[in-house]
Amino acid sequence: MSINEVLILQVIFDVAIAGYILLSRYYEKKEKESLLRLVDSLRKLVEKQKQLIEMANIRIGEHQDRITTILDDIRRKNILLTELLTTIKNKTYEEDLKDRILKMNSEGKSKEEIAKELNMSAGEVELIIKLYEEV
Repeated sequence: MSINEVLILQVIFDVAIAGYILLSRYYEKKEKESLLRLVDSLRKLVEKQKQLIEMANIRIGEHQDRITTILDDIRRKNILLTELLTTIKNKTYEEDLKDRILKMNSEGKSKEEIAKELNMSAGEVELIIKLYEEV
């Protein structure tokens, strides 16, 4: 081979090496740009997820407030129902007691006998008889 051919081959080789280096740098740059776009997309996705989580937490808080209100209402109604049932029970007991006193009185038992049998005072028995016998 002649010197000119060697020089031409050397130039071709040098141009190929320079092309390879430039092409490698171009692909590295494109790869970095792609990675930066990917990182930016991931950052945006994380921000969106963060917003959704914040919205979900707000809604959960609202539901917890509603549930607390409902539970408070249930507690109040339970107290009222308990009081009502106690009143009904006491009233039923009083009606039962009144009926027993009036029945025993109509059977001819004395106020003292009725009081002793029902573990009451004779005055209470007399008062109940006077209140309800006229009715």
